[in-house]
Amino acid sequence: MSDTEFSDKVKKICSIPGVSFITTICIIAETNAFALITNGRQLASYAGLDIQHNQSGNKEGKTRISKKGNSFIRHSLYMPALCATRFNPLMKEFYNNLKDRKPVKKIAVIAVARKLLILIYKLWKSNMEFDPNYIENKKIDRVAPAYTG
Repeated sequence: MSDTEFSDKVKKICSIPGVSFITTICIIAETNAFALITNGRQLASYAGLDIQHNQSGNKEGKTRISKKGNSFIRHSLYMPALCATRFNPLMKEFYNNLKDRKPVKKIAVIAVARKLLILIYKLWKSNMEFDPNYIENKKIDRVAPAYTG
């Protein structure tokens, strides 16, 4: 990969509201540019943002994030997650929905951090820029035009 391709990909990832240049570079460096990552769940597990269930037999305890992964990625995503809950309309809606259902706001912030990490991965792999209207545009593309025969 040439330097211009790399900088173009970084600029496209930085188009996400709440994600800065430093965050992007930190995540790319810690994951070796996603070289060994094959899907989003594997990346979340590598970062330690996957859910660990606490249950045995009939006993069911609290679920938590595993924290067994890369702590640098978790630390570099916390503040961008807080910023995204304020300035990114999609993440703000996601955060408010979770905040209303969960007893602690930090759970929602960590969920936003995980969502941002997977979004960064998807944009890196597809070499696309962030589009806040992606879901609506995708729905419009799926609707087939009426046959006028």
